[in-house]
Amino acid sequence: MTTAKDPVCGMEIDPKDAAATSDYEGITYYFCAIGCKERFDAEPAKFLGAAGEAGAPEPRKWWQFWRR
Repeated sequence: MTTAKDPVCGMEIDPKDAAATSDYEGITYYFCAIGCKERFDAEPAKFLGAAGEAGAPEPRKWWQFWRR
């Protein structure tokens, strides 16, 4: 079974069982829930790394480095 990673929550899902999909820059992304798709569609770059890799961590803000 081939799985896909939901770029918003990181959940591994079977593409044929995905709740929703989105095409962004020629790539189809699969989502476990409609809510994840809506968040992705609003800000796709937030959920993709520099190379368009799904599930890349969100960059930390400068003030987050001062907190422990």
